[in-house]
Parts: sequence; C-alpha cells; structure tokens
Amino acid sequence: MRGRFAGPLRTGYRHVERSQLALVRRADRARFGRATAEERHEVARRVTMTVKTFERPEVLRRCLASARDVFDGRIVVADDSRVPVSGLGPGIDVIPMPFNSGVPAGRNAALDTVATELVFVTDDDIVFTAASDVVAAMNYLDDHPDVDLVALSRVDLPRWRAVHWLGAEALFPGAEAPLVPFGTEVGGLPVVPKAPQLYLARTASIQRVRWDERLRMVDHRDFFSRASGRIVAVQARTVRAYHLRTPFDPFYTRYREDVAADLRTLGEIWSGRRDR
Repeated sequence: MRGRFAGPLRTGYRHVERSQLALVRRADRARFGRATAEERHEVARRVTMTVKTFERPEVLRRCLASARDVFDGRIVVADDSRVPVSGLGPGIDVIPMPFNSGVPAGRNAALDTVATELVFVTDDDIVFTAASDVVAAMNYLDDHPDVDLVALSRVDLPRWRAVHWLGAEALFPGAEAPLVPFGTEVGGLPVVPKAPQLYLARTASIQRVRWDERLRMVDHRDFFSRASGRIVAVQARTVRAYHLRTPFDPFYTRYREDVAADLRTLGEIWSGRRDR
C-alpha cells in the first residue's frame, strides 16, 4: 500500500505481527515441547529443506532462524532477487537465480540439489514454532508408504486463518482422477487435492511432478493439478506453521502481482487438457 496512510498502517501491522508471534511461540513451546536430540539427528540425516525467496532478505532470515529451532539439516535457498542473499549460516546453501526468473525455476533448481530421501518445501514468509513437528511428519510417511506428501497447516497471521482444500474444485478442470479419493482418511489424516506450499514429501515423488517453468508466479494450483493421479497428499491439521505476508512492500508486490502472462499460459495449458 502506498500513500499517506501506508506508514502508520505498516507500523501497526508489524506491531500486531510481533505480538502475535511472541504469543504463539510461547504457547506452542509450552504445549509441544522439543524433539529429542536423536529425533532431530534422524530428521537432519533424512530431510533437506528447500526455500524459494525473492527480494525479502529480512523475511527470509526470520524464516530460517525459526526453521533452525525445529530442523538441523541442510537448507537450500533459491533466490532470484537483484542481489541474492549470502552469509546465512552453516548448512544453508544459496542458489542465485536470474533476476525475477520465478518460483517454478527456483523450486526446481533447489530440488535438483536434494540428495536426501525426503524434502521439505516451504516459502520464505513462514515462521516455524514447536508446533511445526517435522518428526511427526517424517514418522507418518514411514508408517504410510502409499502416501507421498504430508502438509502442515498454514495459519495466516494476523487473521488467524487456516485454509484446507478437500474437493476437486481446488484443481484445474482436466486434472487426473486422484489415486485415493479426496477426503479419505489415511492414518487419521485426510487426502487432499491441494495443500499449502509447506510440506514434507518423498523427494522421488516430487521429482516426478516438478514445477512448470513456463510459469513465473502462479504455480500452486498447477502443481497440485498435475500431481493429481500421480501422488497422494494428506494434511495434518494439528501440525502447523505461521504465514506472515508483506502487504506493505510495493517493490515486492509489483512483481508478485504481475501474473497476466501466467494466467494466459495456464489458460492455454489447461484448456487443452480439459478438451482431451
């Protein structure tokens, strides 16, 4: 937002964010505690975290600092900012990308460096707490070999809103029928057509789908539409992390909302699939 009210609104918004984050961090720590050293070591051995970022270095650093509270393994950051970040700390690798090359290109580049059997995919505007139980997600995949992806719940702050998709309308018309009907419970978790970009998955399964690099920003619905019929995704509603947007960053927003070309491309791709 620009204009005479942008400054006061930005200040108030950030104050609310900080207050809510402090609250949820304390509450989640008291409720969920910490994983054991053995559990954290096992996660670090088997999981690589990938993060796509663009022109939000402070937001990214907040995400990574919170991730280190729950995850000790390798983190790969794909950054298509004008000046890619550096000096993020041990165990964090940065892949510099061409400026504004987009989310799919960055996610694929990060995925291609993953050598572990499991990959955790997230955006840069996520904050992890003790409620972000990567150990539970890993154990769930071990116990359910027919499931490829387990998503955390993403709680949007300061609105305290979590979005869950259960019906096929979340996908583009023309998507393949699911391997397991949406809404079916597997080990107590529902099979979902689409999930937040906040999940632990089998690396080989995500490699089968990947992200379409003809797109730059609008990749989410397309990814899960192409994944339908190829992988099984579930969502854990009690395992969560927090999403904090940056609505008062006009430079970032200018690029984030430049989606006209993506929408045309999606129309061409999915009209052809629907008509087959």
